[in-house]
Amino acid sequence: MIDHFAVLGIERRPLVSEAAVQEAYYEKSKWLHPDQAEGGDFSSVNAAFQVLSNPAARIRHLLKAEFGESGDRQIGAELGELFGAVVNVLRQADQEISSLSQQTSPVLRALAFQRLRSLREGLERVEMQIATRESELHSRIAALDQTWFDDRSQCRKPLTQIAVDLTFVQKWLAQIRERKIRLEELF
Repeated sequence: MIDHFAVLGIERRPLVSEAAVQEAYYEKSKWLHPDQAEGGDFSSVNAAFQVLSNPAARIRHLLKAEFGESGDRQIGAELGELFGAVVNVLRQADQEISSLSQQTSPVLRALAFQRLRSLREGLERVEMQIATRESELHSRIAALDQTWFDDRSQCRKPLTQIAVDLTFVQKWLAQIRERKIRLEELF
């Protein structure tokens, strides 16, 4: 296994600032970029940047590097309710997008605009709930980072759950934003 932390010269820990990852990447890539150097392994630097710049991927990688596995678990109970809201609003958006994309009459499209206001509000509301959960997860990472050097084994289980939850939260945010863009494109 390639240690992406070592590739970029970043200390192995749960919380790494985006600025630190970018700075390390730019520093390493200056010397290893194929246009600048012969025989450098730029692909490993690029892969390390991709993993460490994504909090969920970084934590999974950290767990694998420290404990030999990143642990596969299901989303936490507090995300269960949110999951239902995400599924419902995405289903509604997909139905409306499908219906509108088949509609050729400008008058009927204009009438649909009013109906879609509540759908857009629903997408915004769920997006805010997801963003709040994401912020809470980042706060939990920061708290665990404080105890990381005292007792890593104590951080293992909560970090595993955070990695799973963050993966879903990031996926849901991307799906919500994609539906919002598609709805805007229809008008």
